[in-house]
Amino acid sequence: MSSGLRLRRGLVTGLGLVGGGLALTASIVFYSGHCHFSRYQEARKNIRSLERDFLGLEDRLKTATRYYPLPAFYGELGRLRLQRAMVEIEFGQPEKGEPYLDGAREALERAIAGNPLDYSFFWELSKVYFLYNYPLLTYSGKGRLLCRESLRRHPYNEFLFLNVLLVFFEQWPLLEVEEKDWLRTNLRRVMTGDPGFLDKLKRRWRQNYKETQDLESRLAELGLQD
Repeated sequence: MSSGLRLRRGLVTGLGLVGGGLALTASIVFYSGHCHFSRYQEARKNIRSLERDFLGLEDRLKTATRYYPLPAFYGELGRLRLQRAMVEIEFGQPEKGEPYLDGAREALERAIAGNPLDYSFFWELSKVYFLYNYPLLTYSGKGRLLCRESLRRHPYNEFLFLNVLLVFFEQWPLLEVEEKDWLRTNLRRVMTGDPGFLDKLKRRWRQNYKETQDLESRLAELGLQD
């Protein structure tokens, strides 16, 4: 056997070993990431209070992302931090929620960078901007833009669209003309396929506000109310 042939065979064997080692390493980190995420999910089912158990839950998710930076893991980390911020807001201490909002924003932006097609990451990130400087709506414009990005990725998700509509109609005095045009266009789009959609919207609004007069007047301004 010539030295050249032996060299080529040795090279092929070496590359095969390297490839096998890389595949094994990838499998290990993938398994480890999902293992820690599963532990998080199990722990989440049994928490007594988010305030008390937050650090342990967050640590499990951070460990999962270190092993395997899956966008879904970062998305869940963002949701967890967002929920923790909401606890402080409910306690009447919104300033204490700001660091958690910052953490949620960072995690959700990483989730979006990893999977820009997942509508849920944009929807969750919109909530972060709505809650910054609560109860002021300082960044509501950014939040509404993210709502639109979310719906653009899943335009036929009725549950999502109803939630987005509630946000826009609640913030009606803050809307730009272009945003109202967007509302009108998308409502007509959905109503074409579902003539009863406005009734669903009114029921959701009534659940929150016990009336529909404000909603109906805003729909009339859009030319969508009989």
